[in-house]
This record gives sequence, C-alpha cells and structure tokens, in this order.
Amino acid sequence: MKEFSVDNFPNIGAVMCSKMIVDEDYKPLFIFREKPINDNDSGWRLFSGFESDEYSEDSENFGIYDPKTILAIDNSISSLLLYKGIGSVWEREPGLEWKEVLDYPLEDDFMVQHQLTDNWNLSINNVFIRSKEEDTIMYTTNDKTLRLDIWNYDGKTKEEIAEGKKVEIRDRNAGNEIIKKYELNQGNRIKIGFHIKEYDQQKDIDYNLICGFCIVDNEVLNTFFYFNDDKDLDWALNTWKMIEYK
Repeated sequence: MKEFSVDNFPNIGAVMCSKMIVDEDYKPLFIFREKPINDNDSGWRLFSGFESDEYSEDSENFGIYDPKTILAIDNSISSLLLYKGIGSVWEREPGLEWKEVLDYPLEDDFMVQHQLTDNWNLSINNVFIRSKEEDTIMYTTNDKTLRLDIWNYDGKTKEEIAEGKKVEIRDRNAGNEIIKKYELNQGNRIKIGFHIKEYDQQKDIDYNLICGFCIVDNEVLNTFFYFNDDKDLDWALNTWKMIEYK
C-alpha cells in the first residue's frame, strides 16, 4: 500500500477535528467518517478521546482543517484517512495500533430502498453517496463503490441473454483470473456474474471487482461492485442478491 507524506497527501476534503489535538498537543485516538455535508467535506471526525460530553457539545471546541494540518501532528492516520470509507470507525490506546470499531452507531447508518427505474429497486446503506451521470448511477463510500446501468436486448429472451453472458464470461480476454463465477435464479430474475481482482496503480493496492448481470425479460441491469477489503465480499454479494424487479 502506497505511503503518503504530509507534503504529497492527496486532496480528500477537510476534516473536523477537536482543538485538543490542534491546540493542546493531544494525539487522535478516536476517528470516524460520516456522510459529508458538502463537496469540501471528507466526512472525517477526529477526537483525542479525552473530550467530555460538555466539551463535545460546544462547537467552538472543534475546527475545520486541511488533513495535512493533522498529519503534521500525527501521520499514523494517513492511510486510514485516504483508504477507509464512509461508515468507518477506528480507535486506539495511546501508543498502540489502530483497531476498527464495528458497533459504533453513526447517524446515517441504516438501510434505504432506491427506485432505480419504474421496475428496478435497490436496497443499500444510507451512508453511500449517490450520483448520476447520463445513464450510469453510482453509489460510493470511497472504499466501496457500486456502478449500475441498463441495457436492452430487443428480440431476445432472458434465457438467451443469460447464455450469451455465460459465453462472454468464459471467453473474456482480460488477463485477470476469475476467482469465482456466480449464477442465481430468483424467479423472474436470472443473475450471472464473476469475481476478479484488479490493481490500482495510483494507490498501489489490489481491489476486488464483481461484475453482475441481472436479467429480466429482454432487459439487463449491469452491476459492478468495487471494494478494497476482502471482508466486503458479503456486502457486494448481498447487495446484488437483494436487487429486485417488480
């Protein structure tokens, strides 16, 4: 994984930080990333771990900073700030390694249903940021991303389309070896897909990609799940399985 110094740390947006860290020489011991409030907000919230409830309730005790300001105080959080996504929570004891917190409640952490079209429905966590560009819909937390678009195959049945997708997967020329193939029959939906790993040269990391095709009648909802951490395989597969057509 590529390391970044304070000077070459990429622009991820501002962080909200306790002034105990900036003004009183404390180190960050508890950090989390929530849904950004604007385009200049990374979503990261940084605490020393020594703030009282009274201290935390006073907005004057927090400031908005360039991440480089905090990294100059403690560079141990550089990879967390860059690689970990919205909904991520981390803590540590002084002098010890950072550990992920899995049971800390965040305000935006709940499931929602999105109507993609008149017929296609997607259930996904509210921490994902949604965007749309032409015919492509994107959902991302920074370390997990889902890209969707719809193709029509006029004159073909879903069974014919499914067989064509199987052939495409079998005969694909890309060098990345398929880790696993998937085939689901969910009543009116046939789902065909495969899992590979690719390499992000800019970040110097491997990432997972699941390409999934949801087929109903002559329509295909193409889904592409990108995720850095292998533990998020369940997120990708469960999200794919829950896509519905009504």
